[in-house]
Amino acid sequence: SLSQISHGLNRPEFDARAALAEVTALVGKVEGEIRTLSYVLHPPLLDELGLGSALSWYVEGFNKRSRIAVTLELPPAFPRLSKDKEIALFRIVQESLTNVLRHSGSPNALIRATVDRECLRLFIEDSGHGFPVRSLTLNQRLERGVGVFGMKERLQQLGGSLEIESSAKGTRVSARMPLETSGLGDLAAEIPRITDRLSGP
Repeated sequence: SLSQISHGLNRPEFDARAALAEVTALVGKVEGEIRTLSYVLHPPLLDELGLGSALSWYVEGFNKRSRIAVTLELPPAFPRLSKDKEIALFRIVQESLTNVLRHSGSPNALIRATVDRECLRLFIEDSGHGFPVRSLTLNQRLERGVGVFGMKERLQQLGGSLEIESSAKGTRVSARMPLETSGLGDLAAEIPRITDRLSGP
């Protein structure tokens, strides 16, 4: 559009004002799409409020953008993890839902998280037609989206794990991530000893 304006300025019949208005509208559209993309890639909620809030925001937007009904089940007390761990788990959900949309044919999906003393577990399930995970060649994996398969190595680097199960009844992605220790366990173990010393003779 800018090239057309450049070439058209010397023509008396050229409507520069209308052409500039069109370019301005295009720039505004590009700006909006970049802003949306940057929020999807790394939503501010992920840093400010954590993975639980970011997942709620993302699933709400995904439900609006697609025809897939996604249910999100999170525990009431959702822990904060390190930035790298939260980003890795957020990417797992993004890639999994993208694969549900593109490949599964499933009308619905479920994202469920559980937490115990040692780790956070995240499950993404659909009721689509599935695919043969073990028989996939490297090229087929790339076609289906290298994201989920590539994230397996990333989770392992962070001390976690990723498993993918698929059958004619659907696909299940299971991610496991250890919780942060922050030395709190060692401090808790020392409290009785400190109390004994303070109450001693």
